[in-house]
Amino acid sequence: MGKQSPWKKRFCTVLLLSLLCYMLLVEFGDIVLFFAGIFILSALWVYGWSWWRERRNRLRREKENADRVEAQQAAAGRRREACRETRYSPEERKRVEERILQDLGPIAAWDRKELGNVLDIDVALVSPTKRLPFWKAVTVGAGACTIEAGGYQINPERIELVMALPPDWDPEEDWPGRILSGVAWDCLITQGFIGYSICRGVSLTAVGFAGAVTDSEFPGMPELAHTAMPGASSVKFYWVVPLLKPELEYVCRRGYGNLERRVPVSRSWADPKRRPWVDPVTWFQEDIAPFVWSEDKERFCLGLETGDFHRELFFRVGLWGTGWDWERLVREYLWQYLPNDRPFVEYACEERVFFAASEDREIMERLALGLSDLLRDDWAGAKRLLAPDGRW
Repeated sequence: MGKQSPWKKRFCTVLLLSLLCYMLLVEFGDIVLFFAGIFILSALWVYGWSWWRERRNRLRREKENADRVEAQQAAAGRRREACRETRYSPEERKRVEERILQDLGPIAAWDRKELGNVLDIDVALVSPTKRLPFWKAVTVGAGACTIEAGGYQINPERIELVMALPPDWDPEEDWPGRILSGVAWDCLITQGFIGYSICRGVSLTAVGFAGAVTDSEFPGMPELAHTAMPGASSVKFYWVVPLLKPELEYVCRRGYGNLERRVPVSRSWADPKRRPWVDPVTWFQEDIAPFVWSEDKERFCLGLETGDFHRELFFRVGLWGTGWDWERLVREYLWQYLPNDRPFVEYACEERVFFAASEDREIMERLALGLSDLLRDDWAGAKRLLAPDGRW
């Protein structure tokens, strides 16, 4: 038998109490007193049971949150101890510096960063070269830390961090070193590894950035080769890309891959004074073009003049690319990817016009962005949606 719901238990309890009181009424009379007692007892029981259940659930959630925080703090403590005494050997450090010289250029200066005797990180400042005409800041020491957890290494490759700086950057400024050290701290101590991630911290906000992304590749920047270390390990270099507030919000909403398409390759270095790569007002319409977004009172609409847009996609499955064919594609997309949203989208298509609307903004935004990404990044997937499958 399934678990009985709390409301059924309440109903059965109140029913039993009512029968009991009815028997007392038959025996002793006084109907006014009977109904008043039934109402008061039922109200008190329902209120008391609801209060106890909410209190129990709240205490359980608080305990779960406290246990999770305690586990995170214990894990951070273990990682801190693992990094406390970890340093490169002279041979390992020599190989890292040789890789920096070979791939990035000569080291002009050093900025030493020691974070509470936990992470001993030096930051090499590499001057502009003909091949890379901008400054580079590179950590030397973060890759010495390999975190052990659960019997395996979370970070077996060992990562150093690189950040591109403007050609006219003043080497006397220390914020690049603070950012790189802060990102290394956040990655190694907080989450346990250096890899692709989104980071936030005081070192970034103090300069004017809202966050940063770490990635092995970035538009306009070379992919740096691995550095073989003594034994079986290696060191890989990841680029640190500081983000302004509109860019960070965009990455959280749309993902880092979509941001990369917006980066001007010739000016992709870290500069808190630069213009954002994303316009917070226009990015949505730009991402869904040539679809057009509109709002009519409490309805949110997505329209398209079909024209020649992806007509070949429809030709390959025996369709003409009319507005009704686009409606078919959208219905199939919702069926496949957003099944819970299907009933809330309405259509009013014509031969050369696709039109869909809903009273739920979030549903229409998910549809517009998801469909645009599918058509741009997975043309074969869109074709599979249009192939006959028995639902049409």
